[in-house]
Amino acid sequence: MAQNTQTTVPGAAGAAIYNAFTLSLYDIWVLGLSNSFAWSCPTKSVQLPFFKQFIGKSHLDIGPGTGYYLTNANIPKSTQVTLLDLNPHSLGFAKQRLGRSDTQTVQADVTQPIPVTQVYDSISMFFVLHCLPGPSERKTQVFKNLKPLLSENGVIYGTTILGKNIGHNWFGRILMNLYNRNGVFGNWDDGEQDIREALCKNYEKVETRVVGRVMMFTASQPKL
Repeated sequence: MAQNTQTTVPGAAGAAIYNAFTLSLYDIWVLGLSNSFAWSCPTKSVQLPFFKQFIGKSHLDIGPGTGYYLTNANIPKSTQVTLLDLNPHSLGFAKQRLGRSDTQTVQADVTQPIPVTQVYDSISMFFVLHCLPGPSERKTQVFKNLKPLLSENGVIYGTTILGKNIGHNWFGRILMNLYNRNGVFGNWDDGEQDIREALCKNYEKVETRVVGRVMMFTASQPKL
């Protein structure tokens, strides 16, 4: 079972950027303006329904941000929720917003073996992959690391902003250049096919689609 764990790990820029100030702006800037106008994958009409679709009786949310998706997903009170992030500010902010005293938190780096023994019916990772530093082989190690955490009939699902062969608009190009230059993103070389191949290497059943500049994916039935 997951414990409230505080693990000391090197802070990547993609996680370190989130503090009380940036988190207070996150919903407006990222979930509102950026998702709609830079990435063309709106939060309320596309990403939130996708998030709600697969939540099981035990749920692990990787990179919860402000906890927006969890608090707007109408999760049953019987659902056990665990939050995992490298940044303690995000963990605290999301847990407080969710308002469930039994919510467990784990501070960890998903590119390393994850210090959790519990298995989950659903594991979400929205806007996580594009924040991880490359190369691609390093970031897609996440899919292998998550296999022991998935229940027999569980599903891993998420979204990520693509960088390769995707045709960003002017707003997206400005953000991509800024974020990649500062280490907030590490996704210039992220393509749908590359991520799909990494998923298929680790899971029997994989589905992907692209909405705007965002790849949406599901994976289940871990390979031995």
